[in-house]
Amino acid sequence: MKTLTTNSIKSLLLLSAISISNIACADGEEITDPITHGEKTHNNHCYKCHTDDVYKRDNRFVKSIDALSQQVVRCKDGNNVPWFDEDTDAVVQFLNKKYYRF
Repeated sequence: MKTLTTNSIKSLLLLSAISISNIACADGEEITDPITHGEKTHNNHCYKCHTDDVYKRDNRFVKSIDALSQQVVRCKDGNNVPWFDEDTDAVVQFLNKKYYRF
């Protein structure tokens, strides 16, 4: 059984809280379904640099929900993407559900 770190637990709690609440995001819409919002946000911004293959490769370095969240933030910040934290968290939720399953 895996041991959860304090940061892992905090990340999971944050993702859970976001998934059950309606939150405004960077494009002004209200987030009622974070997974759908994350997919839309990912498609609008992330596909400019890479495709799904980056998430499916055997040697991917993202091995936890914390690492996934940190990588999304690095990409967002490195490309000056104007997301609110809620947008970033929605993308993390989408990627986790579709590819990683942490």
